[in-house]
Amino acid sequence: MKISVITDEFTQDLAEAIAFARDFSLSGLELRTIDNLPFEQLSEDRLCEIGYAIHSAGLSICSLAGSFGKCLFRDREGENKKLEKLIRAAKILHAPYIRGFGFFSEDGPSLEEAAKALAGPVRRLEQEGITLLLEADPSVTTTNHRKVKELIEQIDRPNVGAIYDPGNDIWDPQGEKPFPDGWNEVKAYVRHIHIKDARMTEKGAQAVKVGSGEVDFPSILKAVRDSGYEGFLSLETHYRVQGDLSEEQMKTPGGAAFSSGGWQACRESMEELKNFLGTIE
Repeated sequence: MKISVITDEFTQDLAEAIAFARDFSLSGLELRTIDNLPFEQLSEDRLCEIGYAIHSAGLSICSLAGSFGKCLFRDREGENKKLEKLIRAAKILHAPYIRGFGFFSEDGPSLEEAAKALAGPVRRLEQEGITLLLEADPSVTTTNHRKVKELIEQIDRPNVGAIYDPGNDIWDPQGEKPFPDGWNEVKAYVRHIHIKDARMTEKGAQAVKVGSGEVDFPSILKAVRDSGYEGFLSLETHYRVQGDLSEEQMKTPGGAAFSSGGWQACRESMEELKNFLGTIE
């Protein structure tokens, strides 16, 4: 297994992200926002600069953590332009995956409706050799991994896979257990894994340092290893040492305000992740 980090969890500065990767001997970086912009809004020249700097540092860009499909279902037509920009960025950056979602649950479609709406974008990505990775998120129709699996199976295309994010299950309104339940639902489709930890409090779910919450990382990492998974574990803490992220920041992460205060939190969580990995090797 290889390790990466979503860079805007702690910085909007590319040099700082590369320095972090070197400190922890990471194999790659995952991009969501940089220069205080979503990467699909960056110029072609800037994307080329970013790709050159990352690859020159001996790192890969393992995935683009975009927000495709994280919109109201009635507004979905506007996502087509975003998709073309995401494709442009993925091609320039040599990123194999683009993250996607099953639309906000506020006017939530059925999984069948979501699958039909995503069929065209999936075909477009297939033309470009890019895989769409669907993620469970409490704000969208696929609130847990069971629903992600059902959506993937309804779309039924080879370039659609799953992101396994056990931490997100702590927010699941249906209470899916991160392990073994969440893992067993999607393990046949997992192409990428996000690492975050959380615990329930009187005020609801709270992101915490990896290893200090309710996610059973020792069991998860052993199961992932035993499955033969060779992809990335990408740190996406959403944890901050001083104060929690707002509900809106959790729903639509990115930008400088989101990154603020994340440096120490990411270092602490990365150290714990590497400690866990050391116990199963």
